[in-house]
Amino acid sequence: MTDLQMTLTNTAGVTSVMSLWVFIVSNLSKRFHDRSVKIGNWVMILGFVSLTAAIITRGVEAERFPLANLYESLLWFAWATMGGFIFVSRAYGIYQLGWLASLTALVFFFYGSCLPQSQHDITPLVPALVSYWRWIHVPPLIVSYAMFFLAGLSGLLNLWKSEKKVTLSILVATIVLASTAIGLGTFNDKVEVYVLQLLFVGSSLVGTILGFLTLGKGSSSKALSPEKAKAAAVFDDVGYRCVAVGFPLLTFGIITGGLWANHAWGSYWSWDPKEDMALVTWLSYAAYIHLRIQRELSAEKLSVVAVLGLLLTLLTYLGFNSLGFGGLHSYGKIK
Repeated sequence: MTDLQMTLTNTAGVTSVMSLWVFIVSNLSKRFHDRSVKIGNWVMILGFVSLTAAIITRGVEAERFPLANLYESLLWFAWATMGGFIFVSRAYGIYQLGWLASLTALVFFFYGSCLPQSQHDITPLVPALVSYWRWIHVPPLIVSYAMFFLAGLSGLLNLWKSEKKVTLSILVATIVLASTAIGLGTFNDKVEVYVLQLLFVGSSLVGTILGFLTLGKGSSSKALSPEKAKAAAVFDDVGYRCVAVGFPLLTFGIITGGLWANHAWGSYWSWDPKEDMALVTWLSYAAYIHLRIQRELSAEKLSVVAVLGLLLTLLTYLGFNSLGFGGLHSYGKIK
């Protein structure tokens, strides 16, 4: 990694920290709200531009498309998260999502920085990745994951504005537990694999079920104020729009993945665990879109479904390599 690339990447990481705190200030202080929002947005744009330059620089240095290992995919994920927020914020004028988008990018930056040096170094591609299908298949998937994360975060904000604080607390705890399982699976060899799998799957199932069951608890007996009701409706729409962008990208990624698999392994579908999980994730968002269009669930229940989709996306993206599920995609495992 050259000094220029390291500087650009570090700049993007630092701007994520800065935008996080600026957006937090904008939500806590009415006096500095407007000014903080503008500063936070411009800081996020600076981080996005820096990360774009860092990815391009890495590609030039590597003399290949810069998406070949976990570290590079995390850079792309952070890039898509920041870019997705910038687009959504300008389209809807909502900046409460800013601190969550900044926090997400920061967490993935930190996760990537903690990976072994072998992930940071530019090394020759493993044979399975020496194909033009890599830059056709993988980028749409990474962008779809980022959009699904933004949809899940919008769901959390919808619950906050709807005053479903018990459900919100349960879902936040669920995401933290699932993320903890991913982190332990990546960096800790002492915890048994089955314990990590149980932690992720168990917390996701229990948390989602409790989320649905507690939707009627912890909310005010009074009707929502017009401002909160309007804000909740906006976040519901933002979540749907993010899914509407991510879903066709995931569909394209699954189709091109099948074509690449046939080219590399002689079969369009091998029932590999990661392939199966991608299909489950696709079905969950197909159900979300159907339920949203048909208005068969309330916005609060759809928010829980969006958070469930976020957990499924996390499992598809990082879980199968870090939690030891194995399969044909195990070349992405770092240990």
